[in-house]
Amino acid sequence: YGAEVRGALHASEGAEARLRAILRVSFSAANFRREAIGAWLNFYVLAQTVPEARRLLSVYQRRLRSNLVACLRPLAGGRAGDIANATGALIDGLYLREALKQTAPDGAAAVAVVLAYVTAELKDSR
Repeated sequence: YGAEVRGALHASEGAEARLRAILRVSFSAANFRREAIGAWLNFYVLAQTVPEARRLLSVYQRRLRSNLVACLRPLAGGRAGDIANATGALIDGLYLREALKQTAPDGAAAVAVVLAYVTAELKDSR
């Protein structure tokens, strides 16, 4: 995941393109498939009781937030942190919902949901 994000960010110019890149990777076919979703859910449960898993989850969450804030700051100014926090929660929530569905994960639909939220928040920032 980390290598995919770094590559996508390196290939993107501008704040909005970088934000879209993070979202595309978060819901890519490699990351947003039944097995990967199950592994993430197991990892979240493990992090509740295993300190090393908790530390790794914290690293992931901080890195995601940092990347999102860096993309959102030019677009949302002082609201970037709040929008990044909500965006991260929305990503987690979409993974959880997919785990509970019987159909194949739809990464494009998930990206569209998150982008709709961010777009609405950015309109409020202007």
